[in-house]
Amino acid sequence: MLPMMPTRDTHPTRAWPRVAAGLLLLLPLLLGVERPPPLKVDILGPDGALKGRAHVYANYVEIQDAGGQPRGAIGVVVAQGRLRLFLVRGDAERTLVGWSDNHRLYNAENKLLGYYNWSAIWSVVYDPALKPLGRAQCIAYQGVCAAGVAGFLLGLL
Repeated sequence: MLPMMPTRDTHPTRAWPRVAAGLLLLLPLLLGVERPPPLKVDILGPDGALKGRAHVYANYVEIQDAGGQPRGAIGVVVAQGRLRLFLVRGDAERTLVGWSDNHRLYNAENKLLGYYNWSAIWSVVYDPALKPLGRAQCIAYQGVCAAGVAGFLLGLL
């Protein structure tokens, strides 16, 4: 009877490179590395003037005015099996001020305030009469970023 030859999966010297690669991928998690810095997006008015800035993270967006003061944030919440976008003011209480659904922005009293849309490059905000109010280059997490920009330009944040 012939001795069993080691295969690639069971050979100890070949398994170590895969284990080492896995440990290198997990190293940032094991060391407690902070989250990556946000993607900073300028919020422009209809004339192209700087109105504020959005700091885009993986699951939420923080909004600042042109002077760098926090105005609020928008985050994603799963409610009744659907993803919902909620806007909160940047005060200490984090007051709920609005929500978004289907490219529409509503205040906390469910009144339609305006619309937003995005392409691969630009997110544009419109008032209820569809007059453009401003834009931002939301190239990551476009829907959340665009809704946050809309909340700022429509006066919720």
